[in-house]
Amino acid sequence: MLNVPLMRIALVEPDRSQANLIGRLLLAGGHACEHFPASTPFLASAASQTFDLLLADVWSGDLAAEDVIPLARKVLPGLPVMVLITAPRESEIVSILHAGADDCLTKPVRGPEMLARVDALLRRAGVRRPRNRLRSVFGDYAFDTAHDVVTFRGQRVELTPKEFRFALLLFTNLSRPVSRAHILEAVWTRSRDVRSRTLDTHASRLRSKLQLRPELGYALTPLYGYGYQLDRVVS
Repeated sequence: MLNVPLMRIALVEPDRSQANLIGRLLLAGGHACEHFPASTPFLASAASQTFDLLLADVWSGDLAAEDVIPLARKVLPGLPVMVLITAPRESEIVSILHAGADDCLTKPVRGPEMLARVDALLRRAGVRRPRNRLRSVFGDYAFDTAHDVVTFRGQRVELTPKEFRFALLLFTNLSRPVSRAHILEAVWTRSRDVRSRTLDTHASRLRSKLQLRPELGYALTPLYGYGYQLDRVVS
C-alpha cells in the first residue's frame, strides 16, 4: 500500500511540549507536521515549501495570529488556517475569525476532535492528496496502489517504488506546483540528504517512462528553485 503523508501541516507553536503533543497526534492521523517556534521561521520556510494547512497559536511566538494570517496568505494564497486558543472568550474567537481564520480550536487539544476538524477544514478547502484507495485513475493512467503498478493506455509501465510514489503525487496535484520538500517527504520519507540531482533524475525517468509529453497530453515542468508541476495539455 502507498505510504504517503496525507497532508503537510505547518504548526506555529511557541510551547515545545504542546508542539510535541500536537505533532504526535497529527502523525497518528497520517499527516506530516513541521513545527516552527514562531511565525518568522514559518514564513521564511513557506516561501520555498508547500503547506496544506497552518495551525497557529493565538500568540505565535513573535506575532499575534491575527497578524500572521495575512502574511501567510501573501506567500501561500488560500492557505487554510486554524488558530489554537487557551480558554477562549467569545470576543477572542470572533476577532480571530474576522481576521481570516477558518476555524479555532481550544487548547489543550483533544486528539479525535482536532483530527476531525483538520480533515473537515481540508475537505472544505479542496486540498488534493494521494487517496488511500487501491486504484486511482487519471485519464489514460491507472495507479494500482496495492502493488505499486501503473498502466498507460492498458500497458503496464515498469516503475520503481519511488518513481511510483513520485508519479502519483504529481498526478494527484495536477496543475499544482509541488515543492521539493513535499516530494522528499512523500517519496523519500523526509530524507533531507537526497541530492537535488537524484530528484531531477527521477523526474526525467518519469517523463520518459510515462511519456509525459505535450503531444500526448501532459507536460512535466521543473520550477527553478522550487520543485515540479505536472499539467494537462489540451491540443
